[in-house]
Amino acid sequence: MKLKFCIIVAAALLATAASASTFVAMDSLELIENSDRVVEGEIIAITSFWDDSGRLIITEATVNVTDNIFGESTSSVVRVRTPGGRVGPLRVEAAGFPQFRQGQQVVLFLQVEEGRDFQRVVGFQQGHFEVVQRDDGVTLAVPQIDGNARYFHRNGARMAAPQSMELGEFKTLVRDTNRAIGPRVR
Repeated sequence: MKLKFCIIVAAALLATAASASTFVAMDSLELIENSDRVVEGEIIAITSFWDDSGRLIITEATVNVTDNIFGESTSSVVRVRTPGGRVGPLRVEAAGFPQFRQGQQVVLFLQVEEGRDFQRVVGFQQGHFEVVQRDDGVTLAVPQIDGNARYFHRNGARMAAPQSMELGEFKTLVRDTNRAIGPRVR
């Protein structure tokens, strides 16, 4: 009986480890090419709700934009939606998708949802960076990729862990790359 219990526990642990989400890796060029807008801002409100079908919990973050890094500046506030969240006692954690906190300072790579009043993060967690200040005063853009998401390049190679970058350099890289790409048709 004890052996049977250990086997069941081991199987459950393996199933949990195997439940990580898998995504196609995007390099910085692909993130920029697929973004309509890149913004820096603060999460000022978070709301979770059921989608229209009643089968999926969605979280909407309201972002107060402090710097429109590139793209059309239609508003100083944007609404960003992502799968997962909490409605009543039910919480859904969508591995690999952005998870926002009120007050969080962010840089987001966004794609406009045609005919809708919200946007989505390009590349899932790959397009979500937290802005943090180190003890020495240097401000960084820190990738927000969690351990429950795996990213693979189209050739099958696993994506290397993304690195933090000084915020000013990061924004300059994004702006310069966007200018080099030029206008895009969607």
